[in-house]
Amino acid sequence: MRSSSVCSTVSRPDRSPRSRYNQKRRQVKMADNPAVLDLKVRYFQDSTAADVPCREEHFIRREFRMSLPVEQTALVLVDLWNTHFIDSWIERAARVTREAIVPAIEMSRKAGLPVIHAPSPEVARQFPQSARNPAAPVPPRGGADWPPPAFRSREGAYRAYRGPRSQPPGIGLHWDPISDGLTVSPAVEIRDEDVVITTGAELHEVLAERSVLHLVYAGFATNWCVLGRDYGIRSMARYGYNIVFLRDCTAGVEFPDTLDQLFVTEIAVREIEQQFGFSASNQDYFESCRKVSERNAV
Repeated sequence: MRSSSVCSTVSRPDRSPRSRYNQKRRQVKMADNPAVLDLKVRYFQDSTAADVPCREEHFIRREFRMSLPVEQTALVLVDLWNTHFIDSWIERAARVTREAIVPAIEMSRKAGLPVIHAPSPEVARQFPQSARNPAAPVPPRGGADWPPPAFRSREGAYRAYRGPRSQPPGIGLHWDPISDGLTVSPAVEIRDEDVVITTGAELHEVLAERSVLHLVYAGFATNWCVLGRDYGIRSMARYGYNIVFLRDCTAGVEFPDTLDQLFVTEIAVREIEQQFGFSASNQDYFESCRKVSERNAV
């Protein structure tokens, strides 16, 4: 039995003068009309109109559309860890990472945004990308000898002043057995072209080098590291960056009486919306990224 032969053709890129001309026109057009994320953002307005008493019961959430130039915008991912000493929280964070953050990373890449991982200094140093960053100046520590070192570490006579996490039994009971295995969530891909930073000062240097002004944040925990790290929202807002927080891409550490409604997470989001920047939903962010990626493909 004879086998039938199939004639196949190899597709080659069109290098004709017309093709080169059209490509150049597209490049010129995109340079003259740079890509922009047209994003619906939300904030909490703690002021009122002139004819309305400025009282807390009159504060409202507002939304408007904000245009973020893609070449001046970056996605910042905070502490996307694989483990934690609070079992219930890491279970929730792992689900949010898989279902919300990983898709947000993929959409950001398609839109051309740089992806910046900020996973804590000890985790960042596990990745070679962290060694590529421009050197950041070490901030001076005023009064280096005060409070005394023994007081700062709560040693000796100062043990009575140990902080909440050091009070017996202390978080070390649960944290120490797992801390050596701390790294980035296995659901998150760190690519060679990604940025991995160790500190807020280093993040600032990277952003300055790339002329980035707008930071889209996602990560954990909302009320802890997202707000409080030196590469978190409070610190970077003080530098003057415009902040947009993906409110579907986070989970806060709750209390027994807030867990059912995730109320601590909600309050942390409100703090961001009231004081430090804006928030956006994944649905709106994905749609904005999709439009940019389609534009780039034309």
